[in-house]
Amino acid sequence: MTDDSKHKIFTPPWFSALLKGQLTTGETFWAGNYGTALFHQPIVALLVVLPIPRLIPAVFWAVLTLYQLVLTAAVIRSKPGVPTPLGWRIAGIVITLAHGALFASLARSILSA
Repeated sequence: MTDDSKHKIFTPPWFSALLKGQLTTGETFWAGNYGTALFHQPIVALLVVLPIPRLIPAVFWAVLTLYQLVLTAAVIRSKPGVPTPLGWRIAGIVITLAHGALFASLARSILSA
């Protein structure tokens, strides 16, 4: 990824590089987990209060689960921009997997309610 396109976050090329693990470990973890939350968390808030079929939020959470699994693989493959201690890398992988598990449990719980 070139330096010019690195500043254009949340664009299709940036997401492609992110999910392929071509960005730095820090950017992959932080922007992948919490930058994207700026978009999906307001949607989650709306889905839980709107009178809609419960299948819609369940499908949304299932998609977020898949995203987190792909993001976990990207964190594993990411290129450290600075020397990244193994413990921090493992923590990033575990936290990203935990987010995926949370979304999966939300999808499961709404479908079994």
